[in-house]
Amino acid sequence: MACGTAFAQQGKIPSGAYKGPMVPMAAPETPDVAPFYSNLVVDPCTSCNYSSANGYFILGPNNCFAPGSTQWISYPFIAGHSGTTRVVTLAITNYGVCTPTSFRFTVAIYSDDPNCGNIPGTQIGPSAVATAPAAPCLTARARLAVALTQGVKYWVVVTTDATAQQIGTTAVWWQANTAWSDYNLNDGNGWIAFPPASPGGFSVQ
Repeated sequence: MACGTAFAQQGKIPSGAYKGPMVPMAAPETPDVAPFYSNLVVDPCTSCNYSSANGYFILGPNNCFAPGSTQWISYPFIAGHSGTTRVVTLAITNYGVCTPTSFRFTVAIYSDDPNCGNIPGTQIGPSAVATAPAAPCLTARARLAVALTQGVKYWVVVTTDATAQQIGTTAVWWQANTAWSDYNLNDGNGWIAFPPASPGGFSVQ
């Protein structure tokens, strides 16, 4: 874990711009109600609802970018209304420069830290496994049924584990086309709060 710790002390590992072939954006699911939160906004110049100019790695322990390093990412959101979630859509795809041996990752919703540490608190409800698609502008989707309360701050948390389906995951959570937000990084040694930076694109419906 020394390698991963060194990365955490230097800040999160950025991906740089995507340079491979792009894939047209898939038609979004039609929600029954407005999303609890979304920063997925279509850029008319790229026709993509997130930016592939930069992102931050989601890394399993045996990833092909920095083997031996693990990186998880979380971003906060405030629920726009009360209800039960149906799906979390994430601007996460494979890295595309090296060839990963696995493509899956775990998605969960956490409460906010009760001690105001600006980090995730505890997991709420079940987690779900999502699959990183080949390239932008595709998105990953996780089916999650979690009860949320309007006006409350939550965190979308993406992690990997040592199973065969996730140990070699080398994916990128691409940044949103819109504003900056807080984020956190976990290299296996606990969540570390960083100052605001361009958030990963996602929606909670």
